[in-house]
Amino acid sequence: MSETYELSCDCGRVTMTAHGDPELSLYCHCGSCRALYSTDMLSATGWADDNVDLPDESKMFVHKMDGKDMTRYGCPKCGMTMYGRHKPGIPVIPHGVFRKANGGKLPAALTPTLHLFYRERVIDVDDDLEKSQGGEAVGLKS
Repeated sequence: MSETYELSCDCGRVTMTAHGDPELSLYCHCGSCRALYSTDMLSATGWADDNVDLPDESKMFVHKMDGKDMTRYGCPKCGMTMYGRHKPGIPVIPHGVFRKANGGKLPAALTPTLHLFYRERVIDVDDDLEKSQGGEAVGLKS
């Protein structure tokens, strides 16, 4: 049975729905994701457009990264990042958004399967997941 995730920001102003299975669930260590999301590594899921009902952009803050085809969207009231859009062009929803909707736990179906761009890491991670040095594991050119 396919899961449906009802997601919202901290204040509840921005809501969205994801259903089915993500295209990918991973940790990204690339410098661009680290800069766009202001984090040491991005923990997120990527979704097919048909599997997400995204909020109207006019109700969101929109931050386009200078010099990159990467954009982050979030709530203009509470400031929570809800999703991004960048390579490979699909909506990327941080795992934290799912944890918030699930009592602080990441649903098992969204467990990350690999580390992407591990060569660009700023922190070492000692786990058993594949550590892709570039983007080849998801079809991205490094």
